[in-house]
Amino acid sequence: MKAVWTVLTGALSISVLAVPIAGNAQPALEQFRFDPPQLCQRDPFRWGFSYRDLPGGLAAVTALEMWGLWDGPGEQSIRSVLTPSRDELERYTEDQGRFESRRLNWGPPRRAPGEIRYTLRVVLADGREVTTATSVRYVAACPPPTLYTTLAAGSTGRIGFQTTTPTIPEFLQGVRPATTSVIWGDLTLPETPSERGPAVVLVHGSGGVGRRENRWADELRQAGVATFLLDSFTGRGIVFTAEDQSQLSSQAMIGDAYRALELLATHPRIDPARIAVMGFSKGGGVALYSALTRFQRLHGPTAARFSHHIAFYPPCLITYIGDETVTDRPIRLFHGATDDLAPLEPCRAYVERLRRAGADAQLTVYAGAHHGFDRPGDPSVRYSPHEQNFSRCAWEERAEGHLVHRDTGQPFSFDDPCVFRGGSAGADPTAYRAALQAVKALVGTEPRPSP
Repeated sequence: MKAVWTVLTGALSISVLAVPIAGNAQPALEQFRFDPPQLCQRDPFRWGFSYRDLPGGLAAVTALEMWGLWDGPGEQSIRSVLTPSRDELERYTEDQGRFESRRLNWGPPRRAPGEIRYTLRVVLADGREVTTATSVRYVAACPPPTLYTTLAAGSTGRIGFQTTTPTIPEFLQGVRPATTSVIWGDLTLPETPSERGPAVVLVHGSGGVGRRENRWADELRQAGVATFLLDSFTGRGIVFTAEDQSQLSSQAMIGDAYRALELLATHPRIDPARIAVMGFSKGGGVALYSALTRFQRLHGPTAARFSHHIAFYPPCLITYIGDETVTDRPIRLFHGATDDLAPLEPCRAYVERLRRAGADAQLTVYAGAHHGFDRPGDPSVRYSPHEQNFSRCAWEERAEGHLVHRDTGQPFSFDDPCVFRGGSAGADPTAYRAALQAVKALVGTEPRPSP
């Protein structure tokens, strides 16, 4: 049923139900729809609805929830992760108006295409309820993205490009397989005019491009930064790797990030000296280890380097040969103190090694914050019993291209006894807001605080 959370496409029908109240005014939800009407392959979209006669607007409601139900026998209605957070509702204070979601990307289902019915329910402060519903269908037939080898013409939107998928030993030995895959990213420029401005390559985690990446992209564009939402999964036929990380390594995703850098550096609206990489969890490892001089030499473009390496809760569980020799650009890690999926201490130790070697590396720790503390949603910690957890593992590269378990000497394997199942993640709005300001100060065009 996780697919119910990760699939949205063409709106087919809309219905409205309002609860009568005394007098002429009846609170109602209307025009519940998705735009554009058909989606596939993590296309960007928005969803929204109109409301009227809600005293105090959405900011005053007791609850707003969105539920999804696949048609078919035995299906159960599941609360959708599209449900807006309280922070998102606070600005809707008028008795009538229209709610519009952020620009979002959502993935294809891990099941056959079909119809899904979404119900939106609002509970007013006096206990009355108002609901509306729409049916949507996932469309399986998707046109291939346009392929680019340069962005000199100023192209934006979906940018397709070719990449390879080396094994971990191949990546570490600098081998580029002959077979290529077509993947893509969504490039959006800030509204403020600029001849050449900064950009950030956003690298997703094990769930693919989602609300976390979309929110960061929106916030960064408001700070005057172009964003490139890199999708390493969909073009390779991958939806979700949290329960099986063998589907795609973070090392192969480092190659994807380098290819994105190479393309963005050719864009007339992007300053090639101000392209940062920023990643989350699995993507955090990409942002962190793409700073290695060795990896840049083996796989990176010759004419461009990332300006910043910004890693959110990366797994710092592998010691590579030469991993203290890194870029002279800023390396910044943001981590929750209570992260049980990507533990803090190995990252602290690595940052200390980097600093002793002269690198511009810093680690920011948020007390009480969990894995995924910057994800949208109301504060809550959720335990995922099936997620692969590597927090008890420690690997090192003893010969070029060969990873072994540090204690046992056994070759690297996703089935190593140190790997177990289960881990927690949860939003922390306070930590997120602090990290947001720090990142904007690093890469944005807004005035920066004095040293």
